[in-house]
Amino acid sequence: MKRILIISSSPRKNGNSQLLCQKFCKGAEEKGHSVELIRIAEKEIGYCRACDGCMRNNGECVLKDDMNEILKTFQDADVLVLATPIYFYGISAQMKTFIDRTYPIWQHLGCKDVYYIISAGLDKAIIERSLGDLDGFVEHLEK
Repeated sequence: MKRILIISSSPRKNGNSQLLCQKFCKGAEEKGHSVELIRIAEKEIGYCRACDGCMRNNGECVLKDDMNEILKTFQDADVLVLATPIYFYGISAQMKTFIDRTYPIWQHLGCKDVYYIISAGLDKAIIERSLGDLDGFVEHLEK
């Protein structure tokens, strides 16, 4: 059994990428995996201030919001699913904020299998260009 964390960054509660997340969740649970689905839009997450306070505080962000708990869940997960709609030629602002806020643990992201759930009404080239944001983040995983 694997611990799966799905980070859904769609601001639309019933949007396409959110529906795909729910399908993924259902399939993983049917296979016996433990799944946690986090909708970033429903969480209180401030923007990274680039203050480097987390580097001085043993990896603890100076912002006291929901991201601290999400980071703990992130570190415990075996599998990470990053789900985002493609808006204005890039990942959602909510996904970018999530990625930025992993900075306190960026040197200790761990080993994870990673999957992307992407929804877009654009051509393949635009989608592939948008994946660079996710790929850049995933490159910092230890494996």
